[in-house]
Amino acid sequence: MILTRYIVKTMSFGLMMAVLLLLAIDVLFGLIKELNDITAYYTLGDVFFFVMLTIPSKIYELFPVSAVIAVVVSLGALAAGSELVVMRSAGLGQLRIAGMMLLALMVWLVPVTLMGEYVSPKAEQMAQQFRNEKISAGQATSVTHAVWIKDGDVVFRSNKMTKQPQSGQYLLTGVTVFELDNQQLVQVSEAKKALYADRQWTLEDLKVSVFSEQGVQVEHLESQQWQSRIEPRILNLSTTRAKYLSLRDLKQIQQFNTRSGQLQSAYQMAWWSKLAFPLLVITTALCGMLVLFGQVRNAGFSQRLVIGMVIGIVIYLLNKTLLNLGEVYHLSPPLMTVVPPAIISGVVLLLLRGGLKRF
Repeated sequence: MILTRYIVKTMSFGLMMAVLLLLAIDVLFGLIKELNDITAYYTLGDVFFFVMLTIPSKIYELFPVSAVIAVVVSLGALAAGSELVVMRSAGLGQLRIAGMMLLALMVWLVPVTLMGEYVSPKAEQMAQQFRNEKISAGQATSVTHAVWIKDGDVVFRSNKMTKQPQSGQYLLTGVTVFELDNQQLVQVSEAKKALYADRQWTLEDLKVSVFSEQGVQVEHLESQQWQSRIEPRILNLSTTRAKYLSLRDLKQIQQFNTRSGQLQSAYQMAWWSKLAFPLLVITTALCGMLVLFGQVRNAGFSQRLVIGMVIGIVIYLLNKTLLNLGEVYHLSPPLMTVVPPAIISGVVLLLLRGGLKRF
């Protein structure tokens, strides 16, 4: 028990140092990127606030890399001080040490996973909304570019969406509704604005163009009620990158897309990626353990740090590559997200169990 607490303490310290190191680098590059967009409306203070809001999502996304760095650096320091040798001499096998390391990792993995579900999605959406407001001089609260979304035989487009601060109602401007029949365009409704209230849209200052074999009939209307499953929340979710959505949001947008008959590879891949996140973190940590029992235990701090970063970045890039391939070619999400880390973890555990040749 004492040894387990000691390893947990050592691992926790190394993990915090790794998170702070990677976070500092990522935040620095984020600040440099945002400085190019500074205007009279989007000031330096706004840039710092925006970057601060993105910190939870950065911690979550970089945590697998942080885990392997923590393993190689912190437990590598134990190996360099011959403490790991003493543990092995006391009868502790590689699997037992790996188990204690994973226990220490789980202490931090659980809160980080919960943060990735409940904190970072909202913070990231808030950050993007804040940035869009400032860049567009307060004109848009959700999106600065046109939004396209399909619901069955209806294709919906809007230039931007604003939320009325007093009434809480949503207002769209530059709205166009395309209605199809057997993949043929039959009607186009163009409205200068649309107001969402009482679970329906009210299109105002409307021009309706109806297409038929006889030609095009154009009608102008002051307003028209339009009921649709396209709600403001769906519009907000559709403009947010899938990887920044929570499991609940992903489920909601998947249900909407399923009823609309749309492809949803990005959302399915993001869903399975979030479910497989703990497995990915454990896999990267085990790879660090594999290296730890090699010659790395005799290396200095800087060498262990570099090796840990290389392992973490390689696995990180491999995971991203598989996710992109699965999304583009519509491959099975479990095959791209769960199977690769499961295979790597299995191989590493077999090597640790059977004894590892030093390399």
